[in-house]
Amino acid sequence: MIDETNLAIEALEEEIRQENLRRYAFYRMLNATDRVLWRLEELNRDGVKTIPEDMRQRMRETLAELPACCMEVFRDSGLVQETLDSIFDVQERLFRWRDPQRVPEEEEEFERVAV
Repeated sequence: MIDETNLAIEALEEEIRQENLRRYAFYRMLNATDRVLWRLEELNRDGVKTIPEDMRQRMRETLAELPACCMEVFRDSGLVQETLDSIFDVQERLFRWRDPQRVPEEEEEFERVAV
């Protein structure tokens, strides 16, 4: 009886752990894009035009968890501005991945009204 209860508790704990991993996956991925954006914006601010190869590798590793449908628009060209712009596109795809009903045109209209 106690063994069965312990097994049931372990199964529920694992189920909760898996649900939490799924629930927070979006936020982990969004945070990864934010970290890459921060690095690229610093390079851009400093007038650097080309991303050092070691930094490009770290960015690819940072973004590895993102779904393929989001990474399709990532441009790993080595140019700061091009890569920076593509990360914004990656984020837009990530938001659509999370909420497929999201309509960008409505958001743009909302932003114009809010300003």
